[in-house]
Amino acid sequence: ITRSSNNDCSKPSLDHNYPSFIAFFNSNGSRAAQEFQRTVTNVGDGQTIYVASIAPVKGYHVSVNPKKLVFEAKNEKQSYKLRIEGPRKKKEKNMAHGYLAWAVVKHVVRSPIVVTTLTFDF
Repeated sequence: ITRSSNNDCSKPSLDHNYPSFIAFFNSNGSRAAQEFQRTVTNVGDGQTIYVASIAPVKGYHVSVNPKKLVFEAKNEKQSYKLRIEGPRKKKEKNMAHGYLAWAVVKHVVRSPIVVTTLTFDF
């Protein structure tokens, strides 16, 4: 997955550069926001402008910055941040979902978003 032969698993992370997002929130209100950073590569030819839109995640506020990715050339890389904010008190074992979509005239690229208060022991 990480394309590395030297892996350190002492600090597990769920935030790899995957096209999907999963945010774990505690139902006791200890964390009210989570941020993710992603880097994407333009596979189209020449200049391409992708515009972001977000399908709502019930009970949470999801935002992306920047809202527009402007690529000048093929294989150019751009980064963006996705932020998920929720109320301090959440129902235990709650799950909600939506998606982030990047659209250009001919294509739409969607990334699923899942937000949960389920807890797991790592």
